[in-house]
Amino acid sequence: MSRGPGRHPSSRGPGIAALACLLLAAVFQGRIEARAAGRSDIHPLLYLPSGRYLKVAALGFDGILADAIYLWSIQYYGNYQITDRYRYLEQIYDQVISELDPHYLDPYLIGSLIMTAEARRPEMALRLLDKGIEKNPDQWILSFEAGFVCYDDLKDYARAAGYFEKALKVPGAHPVVRRLYAEMYNRSGDKRTSLREWSEIHRTATDDYVRTTSWNHVHDLSVQVDLMDIRQAIERFAQREGRNPWTLAYSVERRSVT
Repeated sequence: MSRGPGRHPSSRGPGIAALACLLLAAVFQGRIEARAAGRSDIHPLLYLPSGRYLKVAALGFDGILADAIYLWSIQYYGNYQITDRYRYLEQIYDQVISELDPHYLDPYLIGSLIMTAEARRPEMALRLLDKGIEKNPDQWILSFEAGFVCYDDLKDYARAAGYFEKALKVPGAHPVVRRLYAEMYNRSGDKRTSLREWSEIHRTATDDYVRTTSWNHVHDLSVQVDLMDIRQAIERFAQREGRNPWTLAYSVERRSVT
């Protein structure tokens, strides 16, 4: 289970017993609140208090407690017999687990995956990933995942490019981030920027696959950019002369003269 900087004490003993008592107390309190709300079918752990409170009560073993709740959450949200299991989804990952251990990367990644693939709540996933990015600025994978949510789920390519750019600024980012970053400009209609980025990828490519793939993008984008320039030249000529040019060369000559 991956974590950013800041591990927790590895000693056991009385701390484990204290954590067990804390979880039992949370379960007991959760059952009371569930019955009071007339929802005995809701798992009592969904009534856990804020992770900030649990962090104090965990007596330094907040990492172990975060592990336990995270493992429980995977089992709970994987149970398709619970029809309303996503009701407290954001609370568990955003307000409990990530507050207990803000450097615990797995809950950000798996939580956002559940939010997008299962609950169909991409904006909720982005809120969780934004929190992870803020708490772990040295982890490129979080910005990458946020960019992929914008790209694949929201089709918001400009927003995706922003996240991929943020991931690129982190040392050690995977090379695929640069390729996705370049392609987002293509998808959003900014062919010139995409061409510039793909050209740089081709220039710095170190293997045949990337070199071939990037060259294909450079070729296609070059054609598209050239066609855009030609159309713009024709439009300028027509606005200036009141007619279309007889030939493309004529429009270029007239433009150079004027």
